[in-house]
Amino acid sequence: MKGRIIGHCAAALAAALILMPAAQAQDPAPDLQDLVGAKGSSGEQVLQKRGYTYVKGEKSGNDSYTYWRQAHKGHCIIVRTAEGRYESLVKAPVADCQGGASDSAPASDEHGSRLATVCGVIADGKSYRYKCTVEGAAPGGRGKTVVHYPDQNITLHWPGGKRVSVTFEGMNPQQTTFNTSEGNTQFIYEGKTYFYVSDPGAAEMEVKHFRE
Repeated sequence: MKGRIIGHCAAALAAALILMPAAQAQDPAPDLQDLVGAKGSSGEQVLQKRGYTYVKGEKSGNDSYTYWRQAHKGHCIIVRTAEGRYESLVKAPVADCQGGASDSAPASDEHGSRLATVCGVIADGKSYRYKCTVEGAAPGGRGKTVVHYPDQNITLHWPGGKRVSVTFEGMNPQQTTFNTSEGNTQFIYEGKTYFYVSDPGAAEMEVKHFRE
């Protein structure tokens, strides 16, 4: 009887492991557990400061999964994000971080990383969306960010806190505030709300499913 119970338990455990998503079955990345619960944009900045480079992203249900590679140590991790916050950071086989387009890397630092994303403006209650490119610092990070709209470039300087200096081509800079939530960064300029998808995983999905 005891052997039969143990056999049933072992079978149930094996079935549970088979059904468990790969990202949850793998070991947590021990040096990154302080990021669990962090907002996506804040977590990106920390990952980049620790030497990780964004590789690719994908969606599963309401969660998004982004793959990050640290070339110096040869590490690969998967970050699961739910409702705009990091839920888990786990180790992954190095092969999982192979490939990934360089122009899909997140805008993160003063060295000019680029992010293919979707941006737009809300005016008179209507939302207009475009494919665009973002390069430079992550929202609120050191340095500046340039958002390349189809017909306009907007330069954002981040002085700290929730302030941002906004400069449209050929115009004087204006100070305003910004906020980042659910993977989107937005700011108000002359009564209009401008925004861009700043989370790499969300940006990849938005570009993939964008309709002209």
